[in-house]
Amino acid sequence: MVVISTEPDRFEKLKALSTMAGDDVLGRPPAVSQFRRDLTPSGDGRTYRAPYSRKEKNPMPGIYKASMPGGKTISLMRTMFTDFCMMDCHFCPNSHWVPRRRFAYKVDELAKTFAEMAERQMVSGLFLSSGIMGSGASRTTQKMVETVEAIRKRHKFNGYIHLKVMPGTSQDIVEAAHRLGTRLSVNIETPTDPGLQRLSPMKDMNRGILDPMSWIDRLTKARTGETVGQATQMIVGAAEESDADILGRITQLYGDWKLKRVYFVPFRPVRYTPMEEHTPTPSEREYRLYQMDWLKRVYRFENDEIRLAFDNRGLLDLDQDPKAVIALENPEKFPVDVNSADLSMLLRTPGIGPISADRIMRHRRRFTIDNWRDLQTMGVVRKKARGFVVMPGHRPEPSKQLRLELLGHSEPRSSVDLRDVKQELVASRTNAGPMPTGEHSDCADRASCAGCPMFGSPGHPGSVAVNPATREAVQV
Repeated sequence: MVVISTEPDRFEKLKALSTMAGDDVLGRPPAVSQFRRDLTPSGDGRTYRAPYSRKEKNPMPGIYKASMPGGKTISLMRTMFTDFCMMDCHFCPNSHWVPRRRFAYKVDELAKTFAEMAERQMVSGLFLSSGIMGSGASRTTQKMVETVEAIRKRHKFNGYIHLKVMPGTSQDIVEAAHRLGTRLSVNIETPTDPGLQRLSPMKDMNRGILDPMSWIDRLTKARTGETVGQATQMIVGAAEESDADILGRITQLYGDWKLKRVYFVPFRPVRYTPMEEHTPTPSEREYRLYQMDWLKRVYRFENDEIRLAFDNRGLLDLDQDPKAVIALENPEKFPVDVNSADLSMLLRTPGIGPISADRIMRHRRRFTIDNWRDLQTMGVVRKKARGFVVMPGHRPEPSKQLRLELLGHSEPRSSVDLRDVKQELVASRTNAGPMPTGEHSDCADRASCAGCPMFGSPGHPGSVAVNPATREAVQV
C-alpha cells in the first residue's frame, strides 16, 4: 500500500525527495541503494549507505556537489518532482512494489524553493528527476517542464538545468523539455530489450526509450533549444547482461546520438521488490565499466581492441585494468619508446593518459626523456607503465615474465636463482666483448648505472629484486 503525504512542509519534501533521487548523472555513484530499511543483506558482509550520503558531497538536504571536468565542482539542487511511481521496475525503491510514504511537489512550490536557494547562492543549478505518476509519463514530464519554465521565465534563472525525460514521453513534450533544459536524459537501464523486459515489463525499449533519445538528438543538431547534449544510465548486473552487451550499446549511443555520458550504477537489492534476493553487483565491475567507457569515448579504442579485455563470457576482469589486459594481449607492440612513439601508441600504453601523452609529445621536441622522475611529473603512473615503456636507462622485463607478474602468476625465485641469473648475465657480457666507445664499460661500478643499457635488467648491479619467499629486497 502506498500512502500519499498530507501537506508536508517544503523542507520535509526537500529532505525526502532529494534522498530518493538516487539516479546519478552528476558524478560517479557510490555503491549504494536507497534507504537502509529497503535493503536486504548484501551477502558480502557490508552495509551500503544511502545515496549521496557523504557529508562533503551533501552539506544539507537537497544540495549535491557534483564533480565537473577538470576537478571542479558545482552545487546543484538535486531532487525528484515526486517519488510516487506507477512503474514495475524490479530493482527500484521508487517502484509501486515498495510500501512507504510518498511525496510530491506542486509546480510553483518547487520553482520557488529552487529560486530561493539560487538567490542565496546555495546552488548554481538544478538536477530534476521524478517517478512516473499515475497520469503517465507524458503528464509527469509536462509537470517537470512547467516547473523549469517557471524557473526560467518567472524567476529569471539562466543557469544549468539537467532535466529527466520519463520513458514513454510523447514527442511534443520532449520538444518542450528541449527548449528549456541544458541537458536531458532518458534512462535506458539495460543494454538489451530482453534485459529491459526482465527488469520492467511495463517499459518498451524502442518506443519508450530509444525514440525519445533520437528526438533529443535531432533537436540538438537542429539547435532548436537550450539543450546541449544528453546522457543516460544503466543498472549493471540486474539483467545478467554481459560487458560485451554494454559495449555494443554504448557504441550505438555514442555513434548515433553523440551522448555526452553513459553512467553505470551497480545493482543493489531492495526489499519488497521482485529482485530482493538477487545478488548485488560488485562495485569493481562498475569501476571497470567506467574504464572501458573511457577507452571507447576518450582514448578512441576500436571495439575489436576492447574485446581483447573480455573473457569467454563477455565480462571484464575485475582484478585488472582493461587497458593493461589489452596491452598484454599485444606483446608485439610493447614496450614503446616514449621518445619516438606516436600519440596513438602512447594512449594505448598503461599508465599514460591523454594529458600525460600530450605532455610527453611536447616535452620530447626539446629534450630526451630519460628518467622516471620526468615522466611522473608529466602524470605517468609508474606502477602501471613500467613494463610497457622503454627509454635510456630503462628496459622492462621480457613480455612473458611481465605478463606473469602483472597477472599475479609469477613463479617464485630463490636467492640461488637470482645468483644464477647474475652469473649468466656476467658471462654473456664477457663473451660479448668490450662495450662500444661512449658507453659505461665497468658494469660493476654503480656510479656508471645511469645510461647503461642493462640498467633495470635482472642481474644488473644497480638493480634490486624482491625475494618472493621473504618479500625482502635482494641485490642482484
